[in-house]
Amino acid sequence: MKQPRGARFPLMAKMLLWLLVHLAVLAAAFFLFVAWQLRLGLDSFLSGTAGERLRDVGEEVATDLRQAPRRDWQEILQKHQSKLGVELFLQLGPGDWIGKPPTKVPGNVDQRIKGFRRPEPRPGRGPNNPPPPGREGPPEDGRPPRGMEDDLDLGPRGDQGPLGEALAQGEPLPEDDFPPPPRGPRGRPRPVDPEPMMPASNDLRPRARPDFLARGAGGDGYWAGIDVPLFQPRAQQPLHGLLVLRAADISGNGLFFNLKPWLIGALAVLGLSLLLWVPFFFGITRYLSRLSKATEAIADGKFEVRVPSRSDELGALGSSIEGMASRLDRLVRGQKRFLGDVAHELCSPLARIRTGLGVMEFGLAPEQQVRLESIEEDVEELSRLVSEVLAFTKASTAPGAVKLESFELGPVVNLALSRECPGIKAEVTIEPGLSVRADRNLLARAIANVCRNAHRHAGEDCALQVLASKQGGEVELRISDNGPGVDAGDLPRLFEPFYRPDAARTREAGGTGLGLAIVRAGVEASGGTVRAEAAEPKGLAIVFRLPLAGEE
Repeated sequence: MKQPRGARFPLMAKMLLWLLVHLAVLAAAFFLFVAWQLRLGLDSFLSGTAGERLRDVGEEVATDLRQAPRRDWQEILQKHQSKLGVELFLQLGPGDWIGKPPTKVPGNVDQRIKGFRRPEPRPGRGPNNPPPPGREGPPEDGRPPRGMEDDLDLGPRGDQGPLGEALAQGEPLPEDDFPPPPRGPRGRPRPVDPEPMMPASNDLRPRARPDFLARGAGGDGYWAGIDVPLFQPRAQQPLHGLLVLRAADISGNGLFFNLKPWLIGALAVLGLSLLLWVPFFFGITRYLSRLSKATEAIADGKFEVRVPSRSDELGALGSSIEGMASRLDRLVRGQKRFLGDVAHELCSPLARIRTGLGVMEFGLAPEQQVRLESIEEDVEELSRLVSEVLAFTKASTAPGAVKLESFELGPVVNLALSRECPGIKAEVTIEPGLSVRADRNLLARAIANVCRNAHRHAGEDCALQVLASKQGGEVELRISDNGPGVDAGDLPRLFEPFYRPDAARTREAGGTGLGLAIVRAGVEASGGTVRAEAAEPKGLAIVFRLPLAGEE
């Protein structure tokens, strides 16, 4: 029998792959739909955690810059650049860069940089410069003009520090918070240092604000801009710089885009999908595997198969396979029973013919004795054929009537060799005390048939090799000869009834074709299996697999 090949690509793997493709298509369709509906770009990331990260970076850089003179700003930017793993550039005004400006700025990024709108400086107070509408208020009360509270970082109640408490309670600000400008030796105001050392307090400064996040045209990196306030709001000319960040990839070393939450979300969706679909897939593939095993058993001649029931098309297929196996069982058993009945009915006529031939032998002339002997040989051959048919049908139609017992294998093999192959060279290797559980008579007949076939085809130079060993819970008995062997294509069919490998063989050369069929029927009735293999360097090997004694 041809062994079934394993699946090249299992059905479960195909289902899982199709599920992954389906999820990928859904994800792509969702992304395209959202991008089309909302016109999303990288700037949309600024409203989420990316914007918070950029704002924190801007705050940290602005704090360090405010606490140092301008001559140290380039060194501070280099320090933060090494810490963040991205390039940093600071623009104080159009064309006014701290240190080396960025090179090869893409066109779309250059437009965003030029389009950055810095807060306009507040006009000075004076008789010719009244405060703008909405910001009136007597300066002498020490309170900031109306509307300025929005620019101050006072917290939810304005209670951050003594200055915040004074503003919240409407009290005048202490003069210590606004020291008079330094004066020279003659009492004149000293010129203000263009690079002032700003106080460390951040209570009144505006917050950093991410301005843009874009991909450079032509794939030239990813760029971000942050509005960083560098002076206190009370200064006459507040300075707002544009902190430009450039990274080679969209992650920006974790600043622009953090892939980890997306991966966790994707894995969660995938895990949930697998949790919902894998039981369904597993149920289908497991049922198909049972159907495949059932059909393999039917192909081996085992028709007592049972398939679990289902309420779908697969269940209907399983019911059909069970029905087919039942009908095949009835047909095969009917055929074997018919052969047995015919063989049994032939026994009586053959016995009468042989009796009549024996009587005629005494009344014939000597010249007619040769013809009578030929008739007797034909009758003898017909008797052997009927006997083999009866043995075959007995082993295959009534396996439940066999008598299973535990016995040692060595004596049975030696007895079969002495009866069927006397004087033939045989090398027997059987583990001492190795016992099997089978029907002694059927197994002895099977071994005898194999030895007889080997002797018949190998001739007088026949050499047998018998090897038996324990293989797990079974015993493997291997009988090899040095005969001409059988073609590989004929090996699976050797155990079919009335099959001869060579159609041109005569009955004398090829036998009746029932010897190995009887072997298979007897071994399977004992709960074992048998197969044929090519022996090395030549010949045929018959391999028995029998239950080990004591193993149920």
